Amino acid sequence: MIVDEQAIERLLKFQDVIVQAPTGSGKTLAYVLPLFTLLWKKKKVWPENEIGAVIIVPSRELAKQVGAICKLFADALSLSMRVMIGGKKGKCNLKAVQSLNAAVIIATPGRLQSLISCNSDFKRALKALEILIIDEADRYTDLSFKASMTEILESLPKQRRTGLFSATQAKEMKEIVKFGL
Repeated sequence: MIVDEQAIERLLKFQDVIVQAPTGSGKTLAYVLPLFTLLWKKKKVWPENEIGAVIIVPSRELAKQVGAICKLFADALSLSMRVMIGGKKGKCNLKAVQSLNAAVIIATPGRLQSLISCNSDFKRALKALEILIIDEADRYTDLSFKASMTEILESLPKQRRTGLFSATQAKEMKEIVKFGL
């Protein structure tokens, strides 16, 4: 619990964090609480053409779980949020892309990379990014995620808060830290 309290405190103080804590210890709330607090304090009404926070998760299932938790906070604070997962071979559906902007985006790496690649408006909206959270950060050292994560991180503003959250510490985490923080 102390780890999560420290993570919340540091994110609220505009500091980057790396958190390693066991599954079930409350890591999700350790980033969701400060994320929504900071966004709400910054702008009570988040503009449609700006994305304030991105949460990257490695799987559809986790995106849905995190999305359900975030929805409770987003609804209570009247902040918009979207869960973006792959579908239809990850192709950009231009009709759907028009309504993608939200204060908080929860996405899998492949889907986020696809949106950044095919939509300049979406990419431009990311310039307002305040907070990047990478959940299960140890998973992104896998070659299947490497290209996506590299493109995503290169597209995001350098001036932001970043939180890397993981249940385990991989040797390759140094590589993610180089890109993510």
